Amino acid sequence: MPEIFINYRTGDCEHAAVAIEQNLSARFGRERVFRASKSIRPGDNYRTGLSTASSSARVLLVLIGPKWLDARDRDGNPALNNKDDWTRKEILNAMRSGARIIPILCGRKLPRLVAADLPRALAPLADLQSLTYDTGSAEAGLDRIAAELVDLVPGLVDRTAKAPSTGGVHYTNGGPVNGNITQLRDMSGGSITNTAFNGPTGPVSTDGGDQHISYGDGATHVTGNKIGGIRHKFGSKRERGEDR
Repeated sequence: MPEIFINYRTGDCEHAAVAIEQNLSARFGRERVFRASKSIRPGDNYRTGLSTASSSARVLLVLIGPKWLDARDRDGNPALNNKDDWTRKEILNAMRSGARIIPILCGRKLPRLVAADLPRALAPLADLQSLTYDTGSAEAGLDRIAAELVDLVPGLVDRTAKAPSTGGVHYTNGGPVNGNITQLRDMSGGSITNTAFNGPTGPVSTDGGDQHISYGDGATHVTGNKIGGIRHKFGSKRERGEDR
């Protein structure tokens, strides 16, 4: 069964319900997020579907818009007072099952719920920490909701999240070579930047900074960070002509 149930009222927050469900489905998988018009298939018993899903979800997101509290039933009475109101029934099912219930305020200017404004059975909603979803900052709101769900629901993984970078591996080569040498920089997104020497026959360096080449007996030049010691071993002195 879906771990995440999206509870909303028809005529209030419908667009937000679709946006949130589609975003969470892309992150976690369609089968893990329940929204009535998506999850209940033609020919299914919707009463059974709503009751079962709202009772078995780990998290119930209660989407609250500007009309949520004042909505009326067919008789003109407050819908939240009607025991047959599905928005109310889904919330109560989640309360009884022990699911985590998160109010989502659909709009930055919407006030938090007040217990005195709610039916007694729903009054605990006023004490629950809420999140905000606003179309003016929808991406940030969706990221926050998803991040909280990953943290709260064991085993829930955001498959759209970027894997953390492990950093590049750095190798420095220096000294006389005879052949090909290539220095590769960090690889990211399939692109590679590199420095390549084809067929060098003298001293080369793939490290950053200046390159200094010294010749002659005992000539030494050291710069930058070096690991380990430096040793010289001298044999008998050769005449210049012996190098030819």
